[in-house]
Amino acid sequence: MELIFRSYIALFLVLVSSSVYSSTNNQALSSDSIKTKKVLMIGNSFTFYWNLPQVIECMFQERNENITVDQRTIGGSNLAKHWMLNKKEDYSIEKYEYLVLNDHSTNPLTNVDACGKYIRKFVKLAKENNSIPLIYGTWEYPYLKDISKNKKSNTMEILDSISRLNQAIYVPVGNAFKYLEESYPEINLYMDDNKHPSPNATYLAACVFYAMITGENPIGLPRRFEGENIDGKKIFYIITEKNIAPTIQKVANLITEDLR
Repeated sequence: MELIFRSYIALFLVLVSSSVYSSTNNQALSSDSIKTKKVLMIGNSFTFYWNLPQVIECMFQERNENITVDQRTIGGSNLAKHWMLNKKEDYSIEKYEYLVLNDHSTNPLTNVDACGKYIRKFVKLAKENNSIPLIYGTWEYPYLKDISKNKKSNTMEILDSISRLNQAIYVPVGNAFKYLEESYPEINLYMDDNKHPSPNATYLAACVFYAMITGENPIGLPRRFEGENIDGKKIFYIITEKNIAPTIQKVANLITEDLR
């Protein structure tokens, strides 16, 4: 009888121990899953036009993704300039899980050596700090199309190749631009300078970034996002036309589905 009793006690202790271990493990997993991840976008006006970083962050929030987005942007800048500024000001790259790199739009075609050099430097720095590097695959506006038609590769192909060489993630915004321009020419993607992104284009870029970072389908995301200014008053980061947003989402999904 005493032997049976001891067996029950031993079994009880094993079950309790197993339960505590399982509970502790679940708590650890849960804690890890709710940890806020951070994205740093380094670049120029192609990054900050129409509040792209804020729109991407709002998309994360909409789908309960615990990811925030910061930016280090200067109009007309390239990665060489940001590399020097990081040396002086310290961009604190070690605080970020994702690092997005946006070189000057002309560099892949007209200064590919510098483009490759500074992407390589930033990718190496990102990996040293356990950050995932992403290369912003920017689009070809009319001026760049005139240049690339006489070259073997276009901007998107060059940036994709540089990404592969450095084992970084290529974000195919320019590819989505090209597809949308060819398939839906009625959707305007440019401001009046035929270079910078319209609100439609920024929304497209945001959908592509959302899909590549989360691995999720952007279809069904809201078409407008709001926040607060420094005075706490409501502002709209972006408003996409009601009849255009679904098409943009579908294109972003199509372009990214085999990559994410």
